[in-house]
Amino acid sequence: MGHKSVCLKCYRVENIGVDFTKMKINKCPICSNQMIFLNHKFRPPKKTEKKKWELVKFLIFNGFPFQHIYKNGKSDCFKTEADNYVAYPKNLHEAKEFVIKYKDQKIKTNHSKELS
Repeated sequence: MGHKSVCLKCYRVENIGVDFTKMKINKCPICSNQMIFLNHKFRPPKKTEKKKWELVKFLIFNGFPFQHIYKNGKSDCFKTEADNYVAYPKNLHEAKEFVIKYKDQKIKTNHSKELS
């Protein structure tokens, strides 16, 4: 577990861990595509699960690189943060609704180039 460096072209995933002082996101050693940083919430699908990887790309491209998403704004509304977390969608149909519903929590990314 921990943060990951991910190639969205050949689906290579490397564990980075939690020591950010030594963190460096490089190009993929297999296909030379720029790898991206995803946090510990990301659980990579198998390389053969193409539909799940399309879902991953869709979410990242739309500003949801697996950060925490909250049902009701900030986590301090509840006794624990876990009571307020939203689960990430399991398919593309759910993802389209998710992106619309939580658009105020998306983050701007520069990953559109990696996805083309």
